[in-house]
Amino acid sequence: MSQSATGARPFGVTLVAALIFVAAIFNIIFGFWMIFAPYSITDLGGNELTNIPTFYLVMNGLLSVILGLMYFWLTKLTLIGSATAHMLISFLAVLNIVFALFRLPYGWLAIVINLAILLIINTAGAKAWFQRTA
Repeated sequence: MSQSATGARPFGVTLVAALIFVAAIFNIIFGFWMIFAPYSITDLGGNELTNIPTFYLVMNGLLSVILGLMYFWLTKLTLIGSATAHMLISFLAVLNIVFALFRLPYGWLAIVINLAILLIINTAGAKAWFQRTA
């Protein structure tokens, strides 16, 4: 029997939902960190950046928290097999790949992860999972 006939969620869909959930947690943590950060931030090299405006940090923090909450919602839609989730995941993965191209050479990890997500959610089993509630 096929996976869609038995109602079993494909492993790839569960994996993508877990990745979205982790992204939601990181977005919320970093969002609050930016909101409550001091007026300077230390970059990965240990250099202190003091010319970052407070408005920039607070606005990015708020947007990151909102995005994290949206990712929690998207995780739920993914687990129940919503066709909307399939479309949103595809859109966000392509968007993340485009923005990662602007961050090269640091964006390679984002490109690889988002390409993997696109490949996973476009397998036959995953498509059947997302189309069963359409």
